[in-house]
Amino acid sequence: MLRFGIFGACALALSACDPIAVLQKAQNTDLPEVSCFTRPEGGCSFDQDPLRVEPKPVTIQRRPYKFFPTAATMNFVDSQGRNWVAPRGTLTDGASIPEIFTTIVGKPTSPEYVNAAAVHDAYCGIGNEAGTRWHDGRWEDVHRMFYDGLIVGGTPEFRAKLMYAAVWLGGPRWEITNRWDEVDTAELQTAMRATKSYISTSKPTLPQLDAYLRKWEFHLLTTIPRLEDNPSEAVEEPHDYFEEPYEPYDPYDPYDPVDPGCGTACQI
Repeated sequence: MLRFGIFGACALALSACDPIAVLQKAQNTDLPEVSCFTRPEGGCSFDQDPLRVEPKPVTIQRRPYKFFPTAATMNFVDSQGRNWVAPRGTLTDGASIPEIFTTIVGKPTSPEYVNAAAVHDAYCGIGNEAGTRWHDGRWEDVHRMFYDGLIVGGTPEFRAKLMYAAVWLGGPRWEITNRWDEVDTAELQTAMRATKSYISTSKPTLPQLDAYLRKWEFHLLTTIPRLEDNPSEAVEEPHDYFEEPYEPYDPYDPYDPVDPGCGTACQI
């Protein structure tokens, strides 16, 4: 995942854009959902189905599943009409879900996931670091493509959004500037449990889910200890960009991280 946080490319040049405007745009929950669920005619197709792999399993240390190289190049056109490519030889385990979330999300391998997982793996999956598509795009776009691919593969909407949230929160981000890799695993799991309940109870559109995940991102970044012992490495807290401190817990906000509809499930 492209670790620009809320600012995307703006994180590299804050003087060139308005971070408050970027946040407002990211949290515009009135935007219509554009995905392969709402716009299947927008492209939404794999050029081969099912995925074919070579019968040569590859074991990667500390990974629970065996990997297989793809037997042919696979192309996927998403709901925006963008073409994504998994070159021949892409290593895939058919999962793509962060291991820390498997007890929350459930079994990460299933026939309806394999095509989406293979293309996703080409861009950010372990074992493909030397591939031609490695990190070829923004991390947010790569994970959104994964959601579209799941829908095309036959994954139900709730499950696809749950898996999208899992890679958004716990999957890879690149060009990172905001110390996301320092967020505690237990904090991420709490966020994932709350998000699962939110998706189940509120049935959000993708813009609404993105806004909810962004709020969790800001809250989780505030849980990272400040680097007070080494001021030269200190990083501003997320709310330092705003006129007023960010308040992560608003019981009257339906898109707040602690969703009022999830009860104690958010705190497990």
